[in-house]
Amino acid sequence: MASAAQAHVKWFCGVIDRSLPPAAPRDVLSPTFLLAVPLFAMLVAAGALLDAVLARTALGSAARFTGRDAIGELILRVGMSAYAVCLWANLAVVMWADSSVGSILTPDLLGRGRVLAGVQLAFAVLVLIPRASIPAGAALGVLYATGVAQYGAFYMIDYLFFLGAAAYLVMSDPWLKRHSGAGTRRLAVLTVSIGVSLMWTAIEKFLFPQWTIAILLHHPAITAGFELPTVTTIAGFIEFSLAFYVLVGRDILIRVSIAALMALFMLAMPEFGMVDVVGHIPLIAIFLVLLLHGETSMQRQFRRGASSVFASAGWVTILYIIVLTGMTLLYYGLHAVSAAIRSA
Repeated sequence: MASAAQAHVKWFCGVIDRSLPPAAPRDVLSPTFLLAVPLFAMLVAAGALLDAVLARTALGSAARFTGRDAIGELILRVGMSAYAVCLWANLAVVMWADSSVGSILTPDLLGRGRVLAGVQLAFAVLVLIPRASIPAGAALGVLYATGVAQYGAFYMIDYLFFLGAAAYLVMSDPWLKRHSGAGTRRLAVLTVSIGVSLMWTAIEKFLFPQWTIAILLHHPAITAGFELPTVTTIAGFIEFSLAFYVLVGRDILIRVSIAALMALFMLAMPEFGMVDVVGHIPLIAIFLVLLLHGETSMQRQFRRGASSVFASAGWVTILYIIVLTGMTLLYYGLHAVSAAIRSA
């Protein structure tokens, strides 16, 4: 049921009217939503408890191996290069646009000229060269900044993982890795960027359910007979919860969450076609990097102060409610600021 909404809704539901306000809180807090909050909080608590228990066994440290950083870096470089080539070749432009206009960074960011096409192609080459990591990261940053300039910073929050990938590439520079310790921090930056991006798009399913419902109307089979608002709400909670676990889990739960997210994204590809296949290449590449690496010091910081397995599970559950509430309020606030800036 949730796989229906894992396709990025902005790619399929038509041109997004950014002036529309999000759903009112009284509409978001539907009976389904109010039932889902304690249900998923209990699932988060149970998962965190199991995760903490398994971490104290031999199984909790059995998934580490030498060379995982190098393999993960290679996967990200190749994946990002292939993605940039696909965009340059116009293999992933949203269906309502003329493919000749080209896209910038993602299928829905339209209006690419020759200069930006050249930047994307240059990035595809530079990202494969370790010693060109800083120029490659800068090129990716330029593409993201172009999206901000054309569509606004609020619109681009969905795509924070590109900034995370740019930072990862810069910190992968051989000199920086040897002399600054950047190589140990790049995974944390990448993890936070992908986690926040996915949780943000999950919040969108609550506050702009019409975007997802517009897709489900054209693909009714994947709703499994459930009402469309119910599918949208549950899909949002599943995506938010899995992304949250990526930020706070231990080795086992992180990998389970990432594997589940990868499965949901890949199951959506046959249903939604080439735009979805190409558009999710960077996400799959990042997932594979994090799947190989597992827990970092960043996840341990989020769980800081929890001495027992029950305390750990309790803190993770409290943090889940705090993050869910905080990001929802932040979405309302930033959307209001964005609307005020547009109208000024």
